[in-house]
Amino acid sequence: MCARSAKGNARSIIFKTIIMFQFNLKTHRVDAAYQKPHFFILNRGNNSGKPLPEPCPNCFVCICQSEQEKESLFWILFALWQGRRFHQVLCGSVIPFIRKKELSNLIHQGQKYAIHFPDKFRKNIQALQLLQQKEKEYVKLTQSIKELKVVIGHQMIR
Repeated sequence: MCARSAKGNARSIIFKTIIMFQFNLKTHRVDAAYQKPHFFILNRGNNSGKPLPEPCPNCFVCICQSEQEKESLFWILFALWQGRRFHQVLCGSVIPFIRKKELSNLIHQGQKYAIHFPDKFRKNIQALQLLQQKEKEYVKLTQSIKELKVVIGHQMIR
């Protein structure tokens, strides 16, 4: 395909290849062992869509082809979860849940965003990773402060 300018000259062609990661979503079974790189996705409750490194009850497993694909998909899902994109497709009146098809559609939307805006996507993921790291540090610090308060309280009682 070649686009022509008004003068009839052939303009340069820009091809934008879209490479979508091939992944497989399955319902996690406790006795299952996964050989390929994988992570888990919570599928019940208000945190549906949350990516997890370890399995839990009521989760899907996302099986990827490589570690790089696993990392990319994990952070795409993390960004979608933080942005509360899964809340739009939750079903159920008592315990909300997400269907595999809707989850897969949202993952594909996230992949398209990552492909069309790679620099912006990379910056957003780096920011999310930094914030996640800082949050873990603050949780540790908060726990240390609580323990210190207990120690000081015990010293006053002696």
